[in-house]
Amino acid sequence: MLHISAAALLLFETGFLQVVFSTASIQTHPGQSVTMWCSHNIQVYGYLYWFKQSDGAVPITIVYMLYTESRQKAEPNYCKNFTKDHLVMAMDQFSKITTLTIKKVNISDSGFYFCGATGYHMKFGNGTRLKVKDHEKSPVSEECSRDIYFKLTLLFGGIIFFICIVPLILAIIREHRRQKHKKGKLFSCG
Repeated sequence: MLHISAAALLLFETGFLQVVFSTASIQTHPGQSVTMWCSHNIQVYGYLYWFKQSDGAVPITIVYMLYTESRQKAEPNYCKNFTKDHLVMAMDQFSKITTLTIKKVNISDSGFYFCGATGYHMKFGNGTRLKVKDHEKSPVSEECSRDIYFKLTLLFGGIIFFICIVPLILAIIREHRRQKHKKGKLFSCG
């Protein structure tokens, strides 16, 4: 590990290794598709790489592609157990952008993804943290559901109360006035 760190430091100090991160974060659910992008600085000839780093692990190369100035059609080369059925690497040679699309993500796709480009030196950039979470109720949504249920219970309880009590009060007031009116007629001249 010390040798790798010393070598990386030596390459970085001599200008052969540049690291530029613009970290983004994507959170999604299993079955969705996700696209990440990365810009590169290859001028004439080089390779574009996509790496994945799972928590607590070293980064691994998952796919790479040859870039040529002649803009010939290059096919991605998949590494480890990654396949074109699950990953799609594309490259736009005019805008110097490469994309990685993960189709039908699953929990094991969670991790940190970043690209690398080799021309005259290696350059890394545009890291994206991907978090794939199961569809589950969060405690916040349960709390919101309880809060809404409580408010709706109070609201409908109040409506029912007024529907029942207001007519009763109006009936009592009418009866009271009728009683008053009858008493008034007993003492009138007439």
